[in-house]
Amino acid sequence: MERLKPVDAVIVGGGWTGLLLAKEITSRTSLSVVVLERGGNAARPAEYATKMDELDYNIRLRMMQNLADETVTHRHSRKDVAVPVRQYGSFHPGTGVGGAGKHWGGVSNRFLPEQFVLASHLRQKFGSEKLPENIAVQDWGVTYDDLEPYYGQAERMMGVYGNAGNIKGKRMEGGNKLEGRSPERNTLRWSLSLERQKAPGAGQDFFAS
Repeated sequence: MERLKPVDAVIVGGGWTGLLLAKEITSRTSLSVVVLERGGNAARPAEYATKMDELDYNIRLRMMQNLADETVTHRHSRKDVAVPVRQYGSFHPGTGVGGAGKHWGGVSNRFLPEQFVLASHLRQKFGSEKLPENIAVQDWGVTYDDLEPYYGQAERMMGVYGNAGNIKGKRMEGGNKLEGRSPERNTLRWSLSLERQKAPGAGQDFFAS
């Protein structure tokens, strides 16, 4: 058996989370990192442009993880025994370097501020007396403002662009006016990404790093 060179950190799985974690560790520290991925290598931009096959990928789902190899479990209530999901639905886990990012639709909406504090929002809007006593909805424990900088960081990395709908509390024309406030720098959210999106395989820097 071949013995590989020792490294400081090993990450199992080269999807969105694993690749982002590797990128952050290697860019912020001097630690060495290796990512283990059981699937194939990431396709290059030219391959996406010339080899995408709608029948093979969208109908036969060859780009997705084989649910016979590994899947999630599901149960309808706490009384049920969790069983494996063996049919594709709205959840399509990916395989290979890039994971589900290889077939990502390119849409990355932000959660609304109210969703982070939904229990408090519902009580304030409707009154506690009009809600069930055993309501399962809870506040998240973090707020939109807590996560906003990380939204921005993720959008830059993924190549998300578009007009912000709320700049420092001011509603902006052309954006989602229901979204939470963004810093002033997001007036045109990451305009640099706009140019990157024009080319096939946008986001290639992330999967190639």
